[in-house]
Amino acid sequence: MTSGVSISVAGVGKTFADGTQALRPVSIDVAAGEQLAILGPSGCGKTTLLRIIAGLEHPDRGGAVLFDGRDVTRLPIEKRNVGMVFQSYALFPNMSVIDNVAYGLRVRGMARQARHAEARRVLDMMRLSELSQRRIDQLSGGQRQRVALARALAMKPGVLLLDEPLTALDAALRDELRAEIDALLRSLEITTIYVTHDQAEAMVLGDRVIVMEKGGVAQAGSPRDIYFKPANTFVAGFIGSMNRIDGPITGGMLACPAGHLPVRAADAASASVRFRPESAKLVPAGQGGLTLEIERVHFLGATQRVYLRHAESGLALIVDGNSRLDLVPGTKVGLAVDPSNFIML
Repeated sequence: MTSGVSISVAGVGKTFADGTQALRPVSIDVAAGEQLAILGPSGCGKTTLLRIIAGLEHPDRGGAVLFDGRDVTRLPIEKRNVGMVFQSYALFPNMSVIDNVAYGLRVRGMARQARHAEARRVLDMMRLSELSQRRIDQLSGGQRQRVALARALAMKPGVLLLDEPLTALDAALRDELRAEIDALLRSLEITTIYVTHDQAEAMVLGDRVIVMEKGGVAQAGSPRDIYFKPANTFVAGFIGSMNRIDGPITGGMLACPAGHLPVRAADAASASVRFRPESAKLVPAGQGGLTLEIERVHFLGATQRVYLRHAESGLALIVDGNSRLDLVPGTKVGLAVDPSNFIML
């Protein structure tokens, strides 16, 4: 299988004919063989960026796309050695599975015997060999998605682009396919760009994650950095759950209606501290700095999510903790947070 190529996106933006700016000029570099996840809400520009890299859209004047240093900005998708997998699968219902997988090779002019041999090899790799003669309408959603991926891989692309390919699947199947896709792509070393609005997919599949907001890049970094070191309030709020407490800081203590918490920050008349639900710990009332009341508890199996509220101020916080603790709504508890777990924005 072909190894990946490097990608450079330089000053690429997109303004449509009606004046809508779908993408502000962005510049990113993707190393050969890297898996990059582009994450963001609907309308943030992530699919537009993917389509420009694919050659399905042209960028505004001045933008450039380079593969291994070669300018491909004006080349159509069929001349870029790019494989693309869509959310809608885009399979041919009148063809068998093997003919769907071999279709691109047929367009390239490969003889039937040779293209079917290549298609069978990829189907075997995708554990779909026993389905090769089935029609597409005889497949489940997960099987169709694997066929779509097999069709893209049969072309031996240097770049694989995936546009929210698992969105239409149920949660359990998404988790299963996500793990399969990750293992497969890492073994093939194809440069992959994966567009999604699902944070878990981005964290699992991305060596790096780019978070997009309103047509631009809000932050780029490793999944760990994106999660624990968000660059701004948008990223902090978009990635996972986040608690926020506002108040003045005096002598290394943040004051709020529910109590005081130690922080590693300079004195300030007004400040905001944030922390993840798993970064806090429930302790007996009167300990830990803050005292709140348990509003409700959601049992999640390995953990449980506890919703806390301070009745007088309305301060609401979320804590993820030990699911074996017997917690009763209406009970007052203390909350402790290690200062190293605070995110200051």
